Amino acid sequence: MLLLSSNTIQMKKPVLLIKTLLLLFVIVLLTSLQGQSQNRLVLLHPTVSNIESMVLMVENKIIDIPGVEMTGVYYAKEAYDYSASEKYLADHSLKNYHLLKIEGDIKPKDIYRENSCTPAFRKLFEESDAILFFGGPDIPAAVYGEEQHLLTVVTDPYRHYFETSLFFHLIGGSRNPAFRPFLADQPDFIIRAFCLGMQTMNVAAGGTLIQDIPMEVYHKNTLEKVARQPIRNQHRSYVSPQYPLSDLFGGIFHPIRIEKTGYLSGIARISGVTTPEVLSYHHQAVGRKGANLKVIATSMDRKIIEGLQHIEFSNVIGVQFHPEPSSLYKSETSFTTIPGSPFSPNELLVKSNSLEFHKLFWKDFAEKVKQSHRLKKN
Repeated sequence: MLLLSSNTIQMKKPVLLIKTLLLLFVIVLLTSLQGQSQNRLVLLHPTVSNIESMVLMVENKIIDIPGVEMTGVYYAKEAYDYSASEKYLADHSLKNYHLLKIEGDIKPKDIYRENSCTPAFRKLFEESDAILFFGGPDIPAAVYGEEQHLLTVVTDPYRHYFETSLFFHLIGGSRNPAFRPFLADQPDFIIRAFCLGMQTMNVAAGGTLIQDIPMEVYHKNTLEKVARQPIRNQHRSYVSPQYPLSDLFGGIFHPIRIEKTGYLSGIARISGVTTPEVLSYHHQAVGRKGANLKVIATSMDRKIIEGLQHIEFSNVIGVQFHPEPSSLYKSETSFTTIPGSPFSPNELLVKSNSLEFHKLFWKDFAEKVKQSHRLKKN
């Protein structure tokens, strides 16, 4: 039998006390770290391209939000296959990026009212600091109460039912004015919507779309006629379809006109350019404006709306152009829209003094997200 002297026991007491204090310190530290929630962004339509763009902008501090967590959200009934996105996240060990599939049943009659996805929409809103809506194909005209144009091409209707309904739940709209939007509880919540995203924003608020810009606005009915127009009146490349065997980029760069008031005017003023060059890739546009939306940018001839801002919820911003592709911020990337004439989109933005406008767009977004997150914690 082992006997311990009183001196040995007395020596062990301080050691036990120190170990206990250290253990308590670790527990408190872990609890504290667990309580420090990260900035959380929700991305709609999380394709590999969209995820890559966000990763690059975060890594290069274009979106300067340290430790940001991003959740790519999509609807279970979408036609798009997100398995490539799952593989991309796994292959690159991106622990702060996740995918979330939302189940439910949304039919056209359910878009502008509570439906089976409403609880999931509410959870996304309450557990995030910002939501981003990305580009994509045409919205079914029936979603905004019109017949479908011959040149409207619908490839993924359920995506549109889902995203339009989510946007409606967030900001409300004239198609159901009695509905209380989520942002009524948090008016400073941040939403950014690009290209199709802005069109979805307008439709959700009760607006309509121009279903084909060349035909309805400029009355041009052939590729050649549209391509002969000034670049500022073209909103995607109408040269590339004339060379179907060439691998040509379908977008186009053109200047836009920033309105003197509204969200973009501050960014334009600081950047020193009021007619920045932007990447455009669309054939549809905002028609009748939705409820509580104001125009903050237009095409140079003022015939196409290029930016919208919500009047009540001022951090809800839509732009018809694309500020998000990683190619805009990498000097080594090149596009070709005309055979034999490659160009660098980054160089184009630098030469036109437009790159700073794009960077400030994201800098302001990041600052607003961090500020909103701090206010939530307090």
